[in-house]
Amino acid sequence: MKSLGVSLTFALFLIGCSSDTPVSPSSLAGGNTDMAATTASGPAGHHHATNTSALSSADVHKGIAEVRRLLAPFHNLDKAIEYGYDTPVGCVSDPVRGGMGYHYGRSDRDLVGDGVVNLLEPEFLVYSPTTDGQMRLSAVDYFVPFSTWSNPEPPSLLGVPFAAEEGFNAWVLHIWAFWPNPAGIFENYNPAVPLCP
Repeated sequence: MKSLGVSLTFALFLIGCSSDTPVSPSSLAGGNTDMAATTASGPAGHHHATNTSALSSADVHKGIAEVRRLLAPFHNLDKAIEYGYDTPVGCVSDPVRGGMGYHYGRSDRDLVGDGVVNLLEPEFLVYSPTTDGQMRLSAVDYFVPFSTWSNPEPPSLLGVPFAAEEGFNAWVLHIWAFWPNPAGIFENYNPAVPLCP
């Protein structure tokens, strides 16, 4: 089961991370506004992008609204698990950059290892810990291992290229669709989210 193997690799990395162990993501930047799924092609290359805090195109706003609409039922974690996001792979946070949360992947489909990026089918749902000990759906995480992406340019969604995360050996993009992020909606960490317990 390839998906479970990739998910377990990611899980082992996440378990090794704690609120005391920084993971250094790159920031993100805008590019084209393609919202369709994309796949890998061409020679491999790892790029780092720079941050843009304001993306104002109608396509970007429409895409984020569609993510929010589609995933609204998953504010209830039981519904997400029932749908197939049933594989918890650990909590990630950084004492400098802020929180992220618990990542839930799918065990029934190989979204991590398929080399495909699809706005409406994120590899992980992110549930962030709250100050009262609960978990809240806060973001989606698009995750593409370097080994599955051979295009010289990083994958991108909504015109935002993924960040090369060397610690994860993957391209990563978060969309903080459900918990406002003062660092930016596409940043990997959210300083407003509590650190992992």
